[in-house]
Amino acid sequence: MDKIGKYAVEAPLLETSFSDIFIVRDPDRDGYFALKVFHPKGDNTGEKAKYGEEFWRARFVDEANIMARFDHPNLVTAVDVGETEEGKPFVVMPFMEANLLYEIGEDADTPEEIEKIPKEWRPRPVSPRRAVEVWRQVLAGLSVLHEAGLVHRDIKPPNVLLDSKRRGNVKLCDFGMVKVPGAKGSRSGIWVGTLEYISPEQRKSAREVDARADVYSAGVVMYRMLSGRLPKAGRAPMRSGRFGIPERLAKLIEQCLEPRRRDRPATATEVLGKLDEIVPNVKALADKSRIPLRTSSIKVITATS
Repeated sequence: MDKIGKYAVEAPLLETSFSDIFIVRDPDRDGYFALKVFHPKGDNTGEKAKYGEEFWRARFVDEANIMARFDHPNLVTAVDVGETEEGKPFVVMPFMEANLLYEIGEDADTPEEIEKIPKEWRPRPVSPRRAVEVWRQVLAGLSVLHEAGLVHRDIKPPNVLLDSKRRGNVKLCDFGMVKVPGAKGSRSGIWVGTLEYISPEQRKSAREVDARADVYSAGVVMYRMLSGRLPKAGRAPMRSGRFGIPERLAKLIEQCLEPRRRDRPATATEVLGKLDEIVPNVKALADKSRIPLRTSSIKVITATS
């Protein structure tokens, strides 16, 4: 494939269950862009599909409309939408160089799991300063969605894009599972999200969740950045001394991770306001992680901070 619409295809970037993403050039603009075209695959197509292609096409169009609706430094914005010659919808976005996985690695808990991962992708923490920098931007992007009555429902490291592989600025992406009031896909009770990052109530049904589900997921991302690990059940509470963060910040993260949603902050806006009170100056925090990973004899690369 050489062109999609007016866009010259430079290289394939990624395939998902519902789309193909390409790096493209726009003849009218400088630089590279990411073009995402609707392309459901596997069990999402055909007579055996639980939901028909039109359902997922509607979700794709909803995502494109959300991206075109907002202009915020911490949200990926659509620069163009259209259809291919075959009638498949596509959306064009700025090309982002990396995502949060470039800084924290992939998720794994046991030494055996970690050993199977290439060294450059093994799990690791970032510094308290970097964690707060990223978390503040994640919360700022989420705040815009929450204030508009939307729930993202899939906050996780791959959806935290970075404009640079080293301490890049954050843009949230992947609005394909956003809960949109009144939209066809939002009325469904289907299970959506990524298991390790979603709230207990979202594991039961995505239909009734509110902004507090995103607050939980953001809390998981923050815990993962600071510790290098996921907050598994039965874990010890976050201790400020071990992680090199203020006690009030440790308590705020724990509040975001409360199993019962009524015990969590109501929105990302509320969490962001508390974070700004607790850490008004991020430079006061350490710029090096103090958390070594317990990986037996396995050598793990140090935190990228």
